[in-house]
Amino acid sequence: MTITGTLTVLWYSAQPWLWLIALMVVLFLVPQVIARLKGYHFSAKGGKGSKYFPPLIFILSIFLVPLHTDSTLAYVNTWVDWIALLGASFGLALYAWLVFHPICYLRNHKA
Repeated sequence: MTITGTLTVLWYSAQPWLWLIALMVVLFLVPQVIARLKGYHFSAKGGKGSKYFPPLIFILSIFLVPLHTDSTLAYVNTWVDWIALLGASFGLALYAWLVFHPICYLRNHKA
């Protein structure tokens, strides 16, 4: 299969989820931009919410990601399945940290 053929398949796979992708980009950018205008940087203290919420998202997503694909955790059998599940869960936890860290900074920041 050619590169353009692969990109075409990926494009048609992503089309039903474009609204969710756009929503996630907005949810990522708005807190980042607002917090950066108020002096936020990644090494700033975010607060307890940015420490406890991403690991909670990681654990919950291990159980909820298979439900998203109309599957169950019992079908995650091989090491490849586990790597994919843990990778998706880690990605969601990282996204949660990137969203909630600036929000917690804004909430705890003294203006």
